[in-house]
Amino acid sequence: MKVRAVVTQGQGIFSIEEVEIGAPQVGEVMVQIKASGVCHTDLKSTRWGPTLIMGHEGAGVVLEVGAGVTSVVPGDRVVLNWAMPCGACFQCRRGAANLCEQKPRVPDERFRWKGSAINTAFNLGTMSTVTVVPHQAVVKIQVEIPFTSACILGCCVMTGYGSVHHVA
Repeated sequence: MKVRAVVTQGQGIFSIEEVEIGAPQVGEVMVQIKASGVCHTDLKSTRWGPTLIMGHEGAGVVLEVGAGVTSVVPGDRVVLNWAMPCGACFQCRRGAANLCEQKPRVPDERFRWKGSAINTAFNLGTMSTVTVVPHQAVVKIQVEIPFTSACILGCCVMTGYGSVHHVA
């Protein structure tokens, strides 16, 4: 599927480009992004080096699910979270999912730009009209909230809460 996305080549700039995204496979979810947050990390990501689809805060609507996904169905409103645990590694089994050693991801080869594989920021790539993510990244929205407010829940709100709760 051809979509529009914000792409950086890691040299400090970005542009809106046409990229190709593959269909969701086992355990994956395709999401039409309705809103994406922007934070300082996005600015930093323009200088990380690898070419990537930017964005790690997003909300949207499920378009398709891969085999084995039961937590959401097409049409569900969702928020995306970059802190996705595998649920099976040592850290996840001991209750420290924040230290997950095997974070799930969609292979770069499934995102293509100018004929080459391209990475997605934090395994999400929310600055795209559509993205494919591991099912662990998708949280169904069960309250009335605008996508523009929901999109920041996956990073901005978590970071602020974590700073106050754990540091302040």
